[in-house]
Amino acid sequence: MTAPSETDPRYRLQHRLAAGSGDTLVVVFSQVRVPAGKFGLERLFARTRHACLFLNDTANGWYLGLESGIQSAVDEALTQTGATRVIYYGSSMGGYGALVTGLTRRDGAIHAFGPELRAGYPGSQSRDYGTAADDPRLFDFQQASQSYAFPVHLYFGVYDPVDAINAAAAAHLLPEAQLHLLRSCHASHDHLYSLNLIRRIITTFSRDPETELASKGLLAAADMKDLKAFGLLAERLAAGEAIRPDDVTGLTGFAENPGMIRLAAEAAASSGDFSGAIAFLSQAEDLVETDAVLWTLPKRWRKEMPLRRVECLIASGGAQDARDLLKRTCERFPVDTRMADLAKGLDVVLPGGGVTGRPAD
Repeated sequence: MTAPSETDPRYRLQHRLAAGSGDTLVVVFSQVRVPAGKFGLERLFARTRHACLFLNDTANGWYLGLESGIQSAVDEALTQTGATRVIYYGSSMGGYGALVTGLTRRDGAIHAFGPELRAGYPGSQSRDYGTAADDPRLFDFQQASQSYAFPVHLYFGVYDPVDAINAAAAAHLLPEAQLHLLRSCHASHDHLYSLNLIRRIITTFSRDPETELASKGLLAAADMKDLKAFGLLAERLAAGEAIRPDDVTGLTGFAENPGMIRLAAEAAASSGDFSGAIAFLSQAEDLVETDAVLWTLPKRWRKEMPLRRVECLIASGGAQDARDLLKRTCERFPVDTRMADLAKGLDVVLPGGGVTGRPAD
């Protein structure tokens, strides 16, 4: 007998229905790397009164090819719970699943964090997990209805180039959606959770997200043309094309966007200009360290800047400076496998002796 394949739609999609005491069913789509038998955001929603249908694509396949199973699971959950209100909710891969399912069913509000409307492009998480931009199973957002009976809330961190270009795509393809442009990174859901904003939004789903986000200074003023350009430049670099730092520094808002500054650093590093890359990375780090909102970004994102500086210092022959910077970074942030590998190569003794954190997404 042949063992079931993890890529078989019959086995990829897992779901679990958790009862609630209210009239709302929240359909929660897991993000990537959630193992079989587990569901993303399960503990978060356990503290609410909502009935929740948790879904997980155990193959990290962006829920492609699982549409029929998802529809059946939602229909069954509605029958069992008697819910009169539906919310589709998810982040990253889960955001894509929530957005597509909500737009397809048209029977409930959508809250999607960092969804890829342009899935499968260079530099995107979906591409990293095997989704191709020309996959025929991808949802055609150009054919989506331009009017919605329920709110469509899309949250994008403008410091991430993939989020940035997808925000621009959403503005064009889903003009009636409510776009929340955030002073955040791709892990905006984690960021908002740490500031207690997710709790405020999901407890009743009746508060205005824009008001809550404004209360913490998280709303970003960004030009859509520049967000698109930011994303396209990052895609070109991820695809192996050469870009110049000047291509990035000319973007509106460059000086206030640490993500754009980091891209300029990568453009410099890709041409062998490691001193230029180090200068840009220092500029981005200084910006984050001195801004009260940016200081609250997830640690695993903030530590990317000093770690990348360590790598550039090594590449430019500055081993001692790299050691000193890595020691300081390990004292400030949880040590992950990348940091441990750098420490081993530089003969740096780690504080506490081992790995305590996980790499950035």
